[in-house]
Amino acid sequence: MKKHIPNILSVIRLLCIPFFVWVFWAGNRIAAAGVFFFASATDVLDGYLARRNNWITNVGKILDPVADKLMQFTVLLCLTIDFKDDDMFVIPLALLILFSLKELTMMVGAIIVMRTKHSVVASFWYGKFATAVIFVLTVTMILYPHNAVLNAILCGLLIVTILFALIMYYIKIFRGLYGIKNFENMRRTKE
Repeated sequence: MKKHIPNILSVIRLLCIPFFVWVFWAGNRIAAAGVFFFASATDVLDGYLARRNNWITNVGKILDPVADKLMQFTVLLCLTIDFKDDDMFVIPLALLILFSLKELTMMVGAIIVMRTKHSVVASFWYGKFATAVIFVLTVTMILYPHNAVLNAILCGLLIVTILFALIMYYIKIFRGLYGIKNFENMRRTKE
């Protein structure tokens, strides 16, 4: 039973999503930030427990990032809708689009690795760093929604962070860890 604690924490994180939406639209931004913080804390805790106790499962490798990304997407979507009549609407919209593109790219990469190498892609430090930056940015936007300078600075930082994570993901997955670079070498030797 203990082996399933990280997966249970991921399910709790999934259950936090509708609760966050309800609290956010009820107008209690401090409680919304608290729900998001709690959900993020369960993400850190489930990863720590899974690695420390070797409770890593293939279900957990999929459930954990899905719960994490759905929570982040929900927060960004709520912020984008909330800012729709604001002059700063472009900031959360750009973040939502960039976040969606990043996750779509990583999902396609994971599918390619699963099909070619029959392996589930694990998370790496740069993905965790990007998640932390997204957390700080979104909590700041939840608590201080009309601070244009602060939100613009954090948005720029997030764009750089996401681009860095995507470049590192490409280098690690397609050029290194899963040996996809070896396909190029095999093609050259056949010619």
